[in-house]
Amino acid sequence: MKLMIKIFACFLLVSGLSGCQPNTNDSPESSTQEPEKLRIVSLSGFLTEVAYELGLGDQLVGRDVTSTYPESAQELPNLGHVTQLNLEALLGLSPNVILVEEKQLGQIQQLPQLEASGIELIVVPTHFHFNNALLAAKQLQKTLAIPESAIDQMESQIEKDSIQLLITIATEAEQPRVLFIYARGAGRLMVAGQQTAAAAMIKKAGGINAIQSFEQFKPLSPEALLEANPDVILMFTSGLASLDGKAGLEQITGIAETTAFRENRIIAMDGHYLTAFGPRAAAAATELADQLHKEAL
Repeated sequence: MKLMIKIFACFLLVSGLSGCQPNTNDSPESSTQEPEKLRIVSLSGFLTEVAYELGLGDQLVGRDVTSTYPESAQELPNLGHVTQLNLEALLGLSPNVILVEEKQLGQIQQLPQLEASGIELIVVPTHFHFNNALLAAKQLQKTLAIPESAIDQMESQIEKDSIQLLITIATEAEQPRVLFIYARGAGRLMVAGQQTAAAAMIKKAGGINAIQSFEQFKPLSPEALLEANPDVILMFTSGLASLDGKAGLEQITGIAETTAFRENRIIAMDGHYLTAFGPRAAAAATELADQLHKEAL
């Protein structure tokens, strides 16, 4: 009876009397535990850019060598390329989440150690289209706390950039033949065939990939140049710089005979911006389209 009276009194006196409140100081079960702070390592320049775009930048603690955008990402510890990860340095950052592209899994030699570490691997499939970043964002949202407003904002910007691209190429009848050359010095020159990010970007910008006879990349040869006969040569800015610019490019056998070189139609763009198919992909395609359809100099 006394217990019932006490309960009834507490029900009536909801003004916060200490005798009717549970003693939170004496009850460990009632204490609120802080959620674990995310410590994210990104092994993909594409996923690093997506993470920053979604407001996760302050939770990144490490990155791979391809994570160069935004500029603030370069301040994070560099763990190397996925093919030669500094695993000890990675584990030393105490991450609880690692972001990786699905296509990279076969390149990570230390994948078994990462899987055995207990760190959550978020594996994201990628595609050569403008919604690539949006699909990746939605994949990350399944595990990470990402507000819907951030997803909506990304989608809106991609749509806006895509419309601008359509406007840019709508009146262009010309479809120039574009040869993409990947260079890391004169000793390593490759050309992009079909099923590459470069070929996909050239097509979206209103050009035609000059190499149609093979897929992926093959070494540049005089025969490939003869087959391609490009109107435009497209390169990464870093690649052209590795050849000491156009003067160095001219020294490559067969280059000087191409229409592209004779008419000075050499385009150099940032590699990540051009081929990562990140949040800015449609904007990059528009910029490429502008340059592809400029009159020869």
